[in-house]
Amino acid sequence: MALVTIATPSRAAGLPNWLRLENLVIGAAIVALTILVILPVASLVLASVWQDGHFTTEFFAEALSGRSYLRALGNSLVLGAWTGLLSVVIGVPLAWAVSRTNVPGKGLIQVTATLSYLSPPFLTAIAFVNLFSPNAGLINVVLREVLGLDIGFNIFTMSGLVFVTVLHTFPFVYLLASSALQSVDASYEEAAQILGASKLRTALTITLPLVAPAVLSGTLLAFVNAIALFGSQAIIGLPGRIVTLPTRIYSLFDYPPQLGTASALSLLFIAITVVALYLQRSFLARRSYVTLAGKGARPQLMDLGPWRWVLFAACVLTFIVAIVLPYGTLIAVSFSKSWGLNFWQNLTLENYRFVLIDYDVTRRAIMNSLMLATIAATACVLLGAIISWIDIRTKLPGRRFLDYASLIPLGLPGIVMAVALLQFWLAMPIALYGTFAILLLAYVGRYVPLGVRAANSSLRQIDPSLEESARILGASWGTTMKEITLPLIKPGLFAGWLLVFVPVIQELSASILLFSSTSITLAVAVYNLYETGYTEPVAALAIVNMIIIAVAIGIARRFGGSRLGLKTGDSGNSRTGVMG
Repeated sequence: MALVTIATPSRAAGLPNWLRLENLVIGAAIVALTILVILPVASLVLASVWQDGHFTTEFFAEALSGRSYLRALGNSLVLGAWTGLLSVVIGVPLAWAVSRTNVPGKGLIQVTATLSYLSPPFLTAIAFVNLFSPNAGLINVVLREVLGLDIGFNIFTMSGLVFVTVLHTFPFVYLLASSALQSVDASYEEAAQILGASKLRTALTITLPLVAPAVLSGTLLAFVNAIALFGSQAIIGLPGRIVTLPTRIYSLFDYPPQLGTASALSLLFIAITVVALYLQRSFLARRSYVTLAGKGARPQLMDLGPWRWVLFAACVLTFIVAIVLPYGTLIAVSFSKSWGLNFWQNLTLENYRFVLIDYDVTRRAIMNSLMLATIAATACVLLGAIISWIDIRTKLPGRRFLDYASLIPLGLPGIVMAVALLQFWLAMPIALYGTFAILLLAYVGRYVPLGVRAANSSLRQIDPSLEESARILGASWGTTMKEITLPLIKPGLFAGWLLVFVPVIQELSASILLFSSTSITLAVAVYNLYETGYTEPVAALAIVNMIIIAVAIGIARRFGGSRLGLKTGDSGNSRTGVMG
């Protein structure tokens, strides 16, 4: 048998129990998770109620009574509510069209949802600023100077911010709703139509209520992601004087930094998430949504007749607005000497030369992001594999708490994670602020849940008897892990690695508070160039950013697409936590 080849005597047989390799690895994983997640979050809580050596509620009182903070809180809630609602309005019909109708072009809808989700929101915001800024936006210029129309659009409004945010969040609802629609037993819909219900009434009164849990879960994810996105809120909100919680927290780090108030506002973020989750569960607990028995699901494709072309046109419009306009705009701007009407007379490659060769900051940013993403992704999957092994394969007391603690960052926006890390490491004798190390800690701490979930799902598919057989035949724990466990879960770990690599490349929310001139990242470089008015180089660097992401996704589809959830037919759960 193959196991015989690894049946070597355990070298740790004579060591004390605490020095055995497996116990050292378990201890290292617990220490790492404590430093990465538990202590920073605890420091965040402590900093919000502790000042000058005594307990205080001053920071919370200021956060809950100050006019600017309340306005920021209100704007965030309005943004989240409208984004959640519009995500349902767009996502549910698209999911229904793909899962239950004979609409043509289903592949186009799937591509639209995938690319919309994977596109960095701050790049989408920059693209639409180039199109719809009041004075220089290309579409506004065409309307005024070419068509002579006295109308225009202002992207720097709450409606503009909601519009840009929805383009990133509607895939949450679409993916979860489409997965649920493919699982619901179609006999309920057939029964309704036999009894005389129209197709529309059947869809509204039978199908939609049955997938309510998935729709509400997608809406919650859309809401939480909407209020947490720093980049689009800074790029569109701040010029329009629309201050939200992320941008307000960011402003508190101007000199002198107000760390206590920033901590209190960050905890408000967490409270909003918890309340939203509680309301969702309370609503779903009122009734039963069980629709599957032993017969299995029989999805029914509805013949829409001529109306399928109307629905297809709506799908094409979504593709144009969500993908063609932002991507096309960034590409066009990146090849322009000066963005405007005379596009074909202004073609140039100088913007790419500037960001890739001449400007050392962007070269350094690209290398930093690639290095950080590679190291962070590797650390996340290794730590995730160990935590999952502890949870599934051991009887260690508190192992469930370890698993739950690893999931805490899923509910923390990037800027909150950055504030937590700052609070913790500023109190430590080690000077990490502004270093490469603190960015790495932020990324690993924030995205370790993805590594844990990827390893957990893979490890549960491996029969423990394979590892037990190796140990019985004399293999050490390290040999068993190296020769049996890790090779078997390698596809899942690879998928988890890519799921971490992609969001780290485009991470802005945490990086904006933690970077320095030497540790600047690609997303921060794009944002800083935008802030200084380098419109065309910004677009070129944005395209470089998207090319890196596209290459990573291409590798994912080549080697682990099904595990990554990159296909609509897969469960959306594996993807929904990637870009919080």
